[in-house]
Amino acid sequence: MSIKAIEAFASLGVSKGDILYVASDVTTFVMDAMQNGKSIDECLGELVDGLQELVGESGTLMFPIYSWAFNKGQTFDIRHTTGSTGALANWILKNRPEFSRTAHPIYSLMVWGKDAKMLASLNNINAFGSYSPFGYMYKFDAKMAFFNVAINMGITFTHYVEEALQVPYRYFKPFTAGYIDANGVETKRTYVMYVRAAEVNSKKNMPNSFYESILKEAKFDNYYIKLLGSCDTFRITANDLLNNGGKNLYTFIDYELDWNKGVFASEK
Repeated sequence: MSIKAIEAFASLGVSKGDILYVASDVTTFVMDAMQNGKSIDECLGELVDGLQELVGESGTLMFPIYSWAFNKGQTFDIRHTTGSTGALANWILKNRPEFSRTAHPIYSLMVWGKDAKMLASLNNINAFGSYSPFGYMYKFDAKMAFFNVAINMGITFTHYVEEALQVPYRYFKPFTAGYIDANGVETKRTYVMYVRAAEVNSKKNMPNSFYESILKEAKFDNYYIKLLGSCDTFRITANDLLNNGGKNLYTFIDYELDWNKGVFASEK
């Protein structure tokens, strides 16, 4: 199955030298592999090996391992804190020492390849700023893959677009908690997120047609992989926010996007 998965990635144009961000839900993928006699380590190991071979050492792999414990005042340990965004990145954290982890304690990624050292050295206090991994993705037009996970559940990159445009329903909020670095040294640190104002109620929308013009998709067995380019995604997302009230991104409840208003007074 892992071979079929890599063939599907390749059919979408993923190749040597690419920057590839992979959001995934590998639960059923692993269960099916186990029913066919594979262990979890064999299944995920083959998948990661295949992706490394596909992009090569001239490329870069990025897997989200986001954790929101730091927001709640809990200590973040870059070596051990697991993420809440899927099993694959957590498996990589525990089993693949050739990967590095980016530093932001809320929106970190497991990275490997040409630019991994640079990404791991970033000291971006702001989760979605120009000098964050998301800014890197936009600058170099990373390919974003969604492996058996809905785009609206895995496309964190839209928050980068929102921050770049300075949408009026979000604001910068600092969070402070303990931080244990790669050397095991603990300090108190403050990091920033671009969060939604409490007065704004919304739910994700993103109909299938929203990114249809730039979307590539491959299917194998009972699985699918959808692929978007970062620059095209930025363009379409920004256009929706600037000219359509963000209605393809969100269904707002008792709120309408108004660019003539600043952030909510209670959040300034």
